[in-house]
Amino acid sequence: MTQATTLHTSLTLKTTPTTGRPLRSGSPSFRLQARDLAVIDATHRLRVLTSEHVAALYFPSHNGRASSQCRKRLQLLTEAGYLDRREQPQTRTEGRKPYLYFLAPAGRQLLIDEVGLDPETLDWKPSYNDVRWPYLRHQLAINDVYVAFSLAAPRAGWTLASWTDDRFLRKAHTERVQITGPDGHAQEAAVVPDAHARFEVTNPLSGETTWIQFFVECDLASEVVAAARLQRNSWQRKIRAYQAYFQSGAIHARYRTNSIRVLTVTTSQSRLANLKEVTEAEGGRSRYWFTTAADLRPETALAAPIWFKAGEDAPVRLTR
Repeated sequence: MTQATTLHTSLTLKTTPTTGRPLRSGSPSFRLQARDLAVIDATHRLRVLTSEHVAALYFPSHNGRASSQCRKRLQLLTEAGYLDRREQPQTRTEGRKPYLYFLAPAGRQLLIDEVGLDPETLDWKPSYNDVRWPYLRHQLAINDVYVAFSLAAPRAGWTLASWTDDRFLRKAHTERVQITGPDGHAQEAAVVPDAHARFEVTNPLSGETTWIQFFVECDLASEVVAAARLQRNSWQRKIRAYQAYFQSGAIHARYRTNSIRVLTVTTSQSRLANLKEVTEAEGGRSRYWFTTAADLRPETALAAPIWFKAGEDAPVRLTR
C-alpha cells in the first residue's frame, strides 16, 4: 500500500532546533514544543490547514474556534519560518476567514532533523504553497473530513490507523479498469479516490480486532453529474469506474479486501439526491454512502444517522 498520512499527535524533539529564522523584533523568544512539531508535520502531510483545523486537532476547545493560545502559537511558528501563512479568498460580506497554514523551508528542515523524514522522499517544495484556489478549496474539504473522522473515532472506540489522500493515491493507483462508453465501446479509466481511511476497531468483550476501510469523495458540485457522452470528469463515469474496480482483482490485491465503502461528502441535500440517483442508475447500492458537509461533524460522523445509502431512503449511521 502507498504511503499513508498517519499524523503524529505526540512527537519528541531530539534537540533544541536552530533552523528557524530569528523572530521579528519585539516578539518574545519561544522554545519549540512537541505539539509544535506535530502541527508542522500535519501541514506537510495534509498540505494545507486552517487555523480552525489546527485548533480542533491540537488545541481542543468547546466552541471549535481557534483559541488565543492556538493563534499565538501559529503566529510564532510563522515568524520563525516553520510555517507559511496565507489568507483565504473572501468577499466583504463573508468577513475574514481563518488563515491558511502551509509548510515552510525551516519546517521542512525540522522534519528532516527531528522526525527523521528522508529529504529525498519528503513531498514538499515551495511551489506547493502557490496553487490555485480551486485546488486549495478541494484540499480543505478533504481535510475537513479528516478532522471530523480523526476526532470522531475515539468517541466510537475506533482508531484512525491511516489516512491517505489523493496525492499519494494518484501515485499508487496505477491500475486502470475497463468501462463501457455510450457508444458501447470499452474505455480505460483510473480510480483515484480523494482519500482512503483505515480504521482499527477492537471488540471490548472478545478483544478481537477488525479493520474497516473507506474511500472518501469530496464533491464540491464542480463536476457534471451525468452526461450523454460520459464526460471524463462526470460523476457517472466515476461511479462506473468504481463499479469496475470493485469487480476486478486489483482492489483485493492492493487492499486485501473489496469490502470498502465509498463515502461521499457533498454540498447540499439536492446535490446529494442527484449523486445518489445517478449512482443507483449505474447499479451502485449499499457500498455507496452520502452526506453533506454541513452535517459532517466529529459528533455526527460515525455515530449519527446522517448518511444515505444508495438503494435506501432512510438515513443511517456508520457505526452499528
